[in-house]
Formats: sequence, C-alpha cells, structure tokens
Amino acid sequence: MKPERIQKIISNYGQFSRRQVEDFIVKGLVKVNGETATLGDKATIDDAITVKGNRITFKTRHDYYVLNKPKGYICAREDKMGRTAVSLIDNPQKRNLFTIGRLDVGTTGLIIITSDGELANRINSPSSKIKKTYLVWVNTLISKADQIKLQKGVTLANGYTTQPLAGFKPLSFGDNESSFKMVLTEGKQNQIKKMFQALDSEVINLKRVQIGQMKIDSLPTGQYAKYTKEKLFQLLGIT
Repeated sequence: MKPERIQKIISNYGQFSRRQVEDFIVKGLVKVNGETATLGDKATIDDAITVKGNRITFKTRHDYYVLNKPKGYICAREDKMGRTAVSLIDNPQKRNLFTIGRLDVGTTGLIIITSDGELANRINSPSSKIKKTYLVWVNTLISKADQIKLQKGVTLANGYTTQPLAGFKPLSFGDNESSFKMVLTEGKQNQIKKMFQALDSEVINLKRVQIGQMKIDSLPTGQYAKYTKEKLFQLLGIT
C-alpha cells in the first residue's frame, strides 16, 4: 500500500477531521510505530498509529446515510441532551458516524451521515462546488435590488463576499414575509442567515431540499435512507 500523509490516513478513519489531526501532530500526540510524528510524515494503515495513546483501528468499509433532519437536532458527535442528528441513525455495527457539514439546530432537511472521512474532505473542499438547494423564508419583503445582491454575492458582517448563487427563484411574497429557492456551491457557517442579515432581514425558516442530484422527495422528517457508496457518489457527481 502506498504511504500517505498521516493526517489523511487518520481523517479517513472518520473519528477526527484532518485539521484536528494536524493539531494533534503539532502537539506531539500522534505516534507511528512508537515514534512521535511530525507534519509531513507518511504512513500506511499497516503501521501502528496512535492518537493520544489510543491505537487507530482502520475500517475498510463505510456506511452512507442521508437524513431529513428535524428541528431541535444538532450536527455534532455528542450532546448531553441526546439531540445529535447521528442519534437518529440505527447503527448496529457501531461505526463512528458523523455528519458532513452542519445544519444548525433550527434548520431542517438533507444531511449526509457517514463514517467516511475522505468523502467529508472532498465534499467540504471549496473546489467541490457541489450544489445545495434550500427553501428560505424571511420576515421582510426583499426588494428587487436586494434580490440581485443575493444572486451576485453579498458582503457579510465579517467582510467576506459570498460566491454568486448557482440558482435563485422567488417563491412567494406576503405582507411581511418572502420565500425563495436558493442554490449554493459553498457552505460557510450559517451562510444563508448571514446573507439576509446583511440585508437587514431575518431567516425564520430554512430547509435544505437537495444536495447534488439527491432530492428530499418523500423522505419524511426524522427518517433516513441508506445508500451504497457508488450510488451516493453518482448523485453527488463524485468520481
């Protein structure tokens, strides 16, 4: 087996992100065959790799789920109140599942849950450009000028200007409410909410209905579907 960077091997295992592993390496908490690792070191899954004294047991098989996340659940590995999205998955093999990306506690819709750290790295990479479609309800009427800003890119409070939208469609307008379909190819934390905050509006409901070619369709809230790696990669446009 061809040696790879240690942080890639460990993140593929699924327990830690690549950034976390790099931090562990810098702190001297990662060892390969008894020797303290440094950034840039390479290894294979046949080596004895430990993190904070615990040996990594590599799994060659991963699970892939798509969940229609309900409100009230968080995209984290652990929660004292038992509100993790992962807890909704029946996981008899006790694989180390985690969500790819995050939907905040009040946001509903599609979220991918897996044990495949390499897939997470590929989807989360800025170069992936995987389209994610949302239905958004806000508490104000959005002017034509602001709709154009949303489509072309909005400068957020932190100074970041969002990428142009891959799709935008007004859905409804009421006395004090508007709704839209928005298609993003990036996923900054709470991005859609921050985009509307920059326009002095507040998102009152947010639902992700599509990732790549994978649609929410008739998947009930709180339910999930299991996918093969091949089918999931096909729907995401990953080769």
